[in-house]
Parts: sequence; C-alpha cells; structure tokens
Amino acid sequence: MTRNYLIAFTISIISLSSCIDKYAPGEEDLNIGTLAVSAHLTNRQGIKTIQISRTVSLDVTVFNPVTACYVEVERSDGEIRVFEESDPGYYQCDLDEPFLETGGQYHLSIVTPEGERYESEYETMYPAPEIEALYYEIESQPTDDPDIYDQGLRFFVDFEIENDSGRYLRWEMEETFEVHNPDYPTRMYGVDRRWYDVSSEEKWLKCWLFRSIPEIYTMDLKNVAGNSYKKFPLNFVSGSTRKLLEGYSILVRQYAHSEDAFWYWSELAKNVQSKGGLFDTQPALTPSNICNVGDENEPVIGYFSISGISEKRIFVGTVPGLELYNDPHYCSPGVYPRFLWNYPQDKLPFFVARADIMGVFENGEVKDECVDCRLLKNSTNDKPAYWQD
Repeated sequence: MTRNYLIAFTISIISLSSCIDKYAPGEEDLNIGTLAVSAHLTNRQGIKTIQISRTVSLDVTVFNPVTACYVEVERSDGEIRVFEESDPGYYQCDLDEPFLETGGQYHLSIVTPEGERYESEYETMYPAPEIEALYYEIESQPTDDPDIYDQGLRFFVDFEIENDSGRYLRWEMEETFEVHNPDYPTRMYGVDRRWYDVSSEEKWLKCWLFRSIPEIYTMDLKNVAGNSYKKFPLNFVSGSTRKLLEGYSILVRQYAHSEDAFWYWSELAKNVQSKGGLFDTQPALTPSNICNVGDENEPVIGYFSISGISEKRIFVGTVPGLELYNDPHYCSPGVYPRFLWNYPQDKLPFFVARADIMGVFENGEVKDECVDCRLLKNSTNDKPAYWQD
C-alpha cells in the first residue's frame, strides 16, 4: 500500500518532565513494537476509553494490545482519575462532571508492565461552539468519464462563534442507513448435506448499518470575522451507493481543540484520509505530544487531547430531484455449486437463489449476508430509536 508520510519536523514546545520536544517520527524511525496511543477525551461525563498498542509493521493493521498498564489522567490541580483495563489494550474510566472543567488543563501518564513511563504535555479543555444547523444539498461530482456525473448529497453545518469557545475545530461523523435485501426464492444446502427451502419468514432482509466516516475535517477560526459561520462543507454521499435508498441519518460531532491538537488532527488528515482511524492504518506519522520520560528520542504514535464537544443529527428520507441508482445485481445469484458430494464440510451451509435479473434468469449461490443482513459488518435488525419511518 502506498503511503504519503510526513517529513519529520520540530514544533515549539510546552515543557513537561523530561519531554523536551514534540517528535514527528520518520518512516525509518519506526520499529516493530512502537507504542501507539489513542486518547481523545471530551467534556461529556461518562465512560471514556484509551487504547494502547504496539505496531506490528507498517503494512499490518492488526491491533496489537499492550496489557497490564497503569493509566491515569491528571488535572493541573493534582486531581487524578485512573483508567482500568476493560479489554486487552482498552482502558476505561467513568469520568464525572466535576473533573471535566472548562479551561482545565490535563495530561496523560502511562506506565507499561516493563516499568517504562510515558507522559503527555498538558492539554487545555475549550468549550465547543454550538451547531446551529445541519443540512444537505444535492451536488454532482465529476467521474472518470467527462460525460457522466455522480449525483448525491453534500452535508453542511452552520455554527456559532462565541468569545469563550475554542478557535480550533474538528468534525467527525457517524452514519446510519437502512438496507433491504431482495427476497429471492432461496434454498439452503445444510450441514447434513440435504436441501431445505428457506421461507421469507426465515430470512433477515431489513437491517440498519452503522459506519464511522473516515474523513477528518478541521478549521482554524482565528481569522474568521463575525459571530457565526455558515455552510461549512462536510462529507458527500453518492446516490450510486445503497446508502440513500431506504433512509439515511448522520450524526455530526464538533470538537474544540487546543492549537497543538488541531495541528495534530490536520496533519493526521493528510495521512489517513479515506483509509480509516489510527489503528486501521499503521502508522500515521504525525507529531505526538506523548513521550517516554526516560528516553525522549523514542518515537511514539498518537496523541492525548481533551476537548469540548457539541453535536447534531439529521435524518434523510426521500429527496425530490435526487437521482439514485439501485444496482440490480446487488445480491444476485452467482455460480451454481458443483460436485456437492465433495463440497468442503466447513463451507456448509450455503444458499442458492433464483432470480430474474433484467430479463435474464439466474440460479446460483448467494452470499450468506444476502439471506441474513445481520451478518453485514456493523449491522443490526433493531431499528435505532432515532429512526424515522
């Protein structure tokens, strides 16, 4: 996989313990076993999670947890909250509202089982501006064919700019969409090597899928005039996908960061845009504010931040004038299995279906998730409480 790595550079510092400089590791600096930390907290009370792992290699994205660490977050007045390990590499703490002070300064400490101590610089919590409006407009984007455009929806936010709110903003989004699988006549070849008819009542054809949108959006407000900002563009959802066919919802979270955290996220966006989060692409070579107290030259991946947050959700139903494409080959039958007497036992059961696809009769194997949509990644058949029919 080709990656565009950042050139190492130096940033002016905030001194903490023996951590002298922020360090942006180059690709040549990273070894198997480099510590990777994901510790991004907000001012919302409740259970917060910090992930600690070590890299496997530049190309392998397996989460390699670091267990049995001591993890704490300390406020500048000495108030401490300890994060306990809930699952391998995942450390949690139920943070109470009094601990999460606007304007408070916080830093992270980690002690590994080997006795190595890692600390972050102090981060200040800034309040996030309120999101005034979240909306969409129909937009057409060019494709590789100059005569064809991809029509879909572009989402936008309007937000207030308050005197005491943070000036360095970041947005992240989660989408939910409803999927309906076609109800083709279906049979199952079972583990006992017998054929069974599968009725519509035995299938799961309607589900809701949840996705974290990988794109990272940031904005520096220090040169923006006025008390509000209109029409900040966020993600585009193509009408050629299945996302907008049966209903779509997007939740937008707006964060207010320190200047240093803002630059971390802005640089991270260049590395992982459209490729996933910190532990989905290894590693993002962005400057960290975490270092080994005993060895300031040891590279560390990740960042500790704490920020204010505001959020807003919107539901999208039928959009007049929006062209949608319903792929007729979605869940269409493939090749009919042969040599059933010699079919591997660990591949059973499997399903076959009959369908008329654009006037062509097809009879063949279909994927399990076409019979049971709950098998799709991040899928459920339970309708979300916020869903609108």
